[in-house]
Amino acid sequence: MSTALTATPDRQAEARSRTPGVYLLTLRLPRAATWCHGSTQTRLRPGWYVYTGSAMGGLEGRLARHLRTSTVRHWHLDYLLSGARVVDIQALAGRDPDAECRLAAAVRTWPGAEAVPGFGAGDCRCDSHLCRFARRPGTSVRASAVLAQLPGLFGALAARYADYTAEARAPFPTLVTCALSLRTRDPVTEAVAARVLARWQSPAELAGAALDDLADCIHAVGMFRQKARHLIALSRQIEERHGGRVPDRLDQLLALPGVGSKTANLVLSFAFHQDAICVDTHVHRLCNRWGLVRTAAPADTERELQAVLPRQYWARLNPFLVQHGQQLCLPGRPRCGRCPLAAAGCGYADLRRERHLLRTVCAAPPHPCLGADLPAEARPT
Repeated sequence: MSTALTATPDRQAEARSRTPGVYLLTLRLPRAATWCHGSTQTRLRPGWYVYTGSAMGGLEGRLARHLRTSTVRHWHLDYLLSGARVVDIQALAGRDPDAECRLAAAVRTWPGAEAVPGFGAGDCRCDSHLCRFARRPGTSVRASAVLAQLPGLFGALAARYADYTAEARAPFPTLVTCALSLRTRDPVTEAVAARVLARWQSPAELAGAALDDLADCIHAVGMFRQKARHLIALSRQIEERHGGRVPDRLDQLLALPGVGSKTANLVLSFAFHQDAICVDTHVHRLCNRWGLVRTAAPADTERELQAVLPRQYWARLNPFLVQHGQQLCLPGRPRCGRCPLAAAGCGYADLRRERHLLRTVCAAPPHPCLGADLPAEARPT
């Protein structure tokens, strides 16, 4: 039997693919690790880390090496990888030799970033190419490019969809409708809300409703018994603590039974015309497809958008993206060929190119939000 080593399919693919560029690795370090540099040792605390690197000889091979288990401690990153898990990769193709240092400097400005001095910066003048975060960061390397295109994106959305935040809406009906909408289709929500408000027209009336009567009235919505209890309880609290008027402050709305961030921000933006970011599944998905954020959950998207999105876009984000997500940017397969945003700055094509680049990298993690939503079978056009 021959003892000659043959290349695995993964190694063969790496040899064929040679895309130069820069990258970010997001890593989760569950336990402390030690980084040895010369005669000095630095303790790396548990948390989330973002490492900036470059691979002008080929991103595919470099990233594959990082993801392979190894006991070799050749690079600074090897010490971190010995105890950390790579949970996300962001890759940007290009041949600019200064792109790595610019990207590392940008990461050091991210909210909550704590630079690890000297890490990964042995051959440049940067302070560090590694930053620690107390919570998983949701910043996208493509955010700055998308932010520059926001006027065009919102212009295209405004030309196609209604701006519901410009309409006059009474706070209490808005609150009731939003509270009923969780896990319920819009037509059902609207019909049920109309029945409720025709029978109980004020917080005082709804506070006195019998639980069984209200539950029977709203039985078509999801979790109707729980929502019935919450509607009665929040109506009583509005009467007792706010004089029968729906509060117009986020903290007071969040204190109402059954009211979460989505409902509170919808009431603020729709009924009180305040700048508020309401993130539902459509906003979460589309902001990730644009490349504006890189987040795993709607709560993370809301927090990241509050940090990066100019306030002038906050209120209109939800009505525009919900309509767009229902009509064109569908959950399963977006209709990019019919989308007016494709030429207005949407970064979904860039994310598909990134996914195509990573297709040969064994064990490369999927996008934290989109996952299989980014097909890698064919090169995107």
